[in-house]
Amino acid sequence: MYLPALVGKSIESEMTRFIVGACSIAQIIYMSEVGALILKSNIKLNVLELFMIFILRTLISLVVITSVAHLLY
Repeated sequence: MYLPALVGKSIESEMTRFIVGACSIAQIIYMSEVGALILKSNIKLNVLELFMIFILRTLISLVVITSVAHLLY
């Protein structure tokens, strides 16, 4: 959880820091909450399928976060 803050400290561009931080927060929320709920539910997904959902969700959130960053900065 502290890795985005450590990595972001050395980045000079504010927009890049925002993108790295927001994407990291989205990934942490997904893996800690939603990923655990999917594994414990009746949905039949194995770890590989869950990882593929994680990658797709990261790509989608990266597009949204980058769009927001361009609007803000």
